[in-house]
Amino acid sequence: GLGCDAVGVARDERGRVIVDESWETSVPGVFAIGDVIAGPMLAHKASDEGVALAELLAGQEGHLNYDAIPSVVYTHPEIAGVGKTEDQLKSEGTPYKRGSFRYAANGRALGLGETQGVVKMLAHKDSDRLLGCHIVGAHAGDLIAEIALAIEFGASSEDIARTVHAHPTLAEIVKEAALDVDKRALHR
Repeated sequence: GLGCDAVGVARDERGRVIVDESWETSVPGVFAIGDVIAGPMLAHKASDEGVALAELLAGQEGHLNYDAIPSVVYTHPEIAGVGKTEDQLKSEGTPYKRGSFRYAANGRALGLGETQGVVKMLAHKDSDRLLGCHIVGAHAGDLIAEIALAIEFGASSEDIARTVHAHPTLAEIVKEAALDVDKRALHR
């Protein structure tokens, strides 16, 4: 219903508008972002695409790292993820290592009565660069932000493991998962 065919905007087999790396469609001067193009249908993805596109159109450097866009499901417990999944890494043949840590072993989670959950962290087997993280548990949508930032800046699991996290916080579960990538978690 967007009139793409009438103006010659190409679409893929699922009806999504095809764009290049600068969000330009097959029609010069026509751009598309958000839910009409490939990728997750997330408001924050579309918003950042809009900012990056506006920067490009203003002659600036527009940037969006699709591997660093978190997604959150607001259930109880919450579910959040950023980067690649284990299945994606396996199908790509990317060598990886994983660490995980349970909410039940965290003092703050115990105090909050929110012991259901886990953080799973994935890092490249050789470089230790973070490839993905998935969280099921209380405040997962808040905790995933640290990992999105780490992926954006090319951090390793060791970088997170060496970062001091306030105590007692749920964020310590992220640190413990990072430590567990190399099987060094402090609290079991």
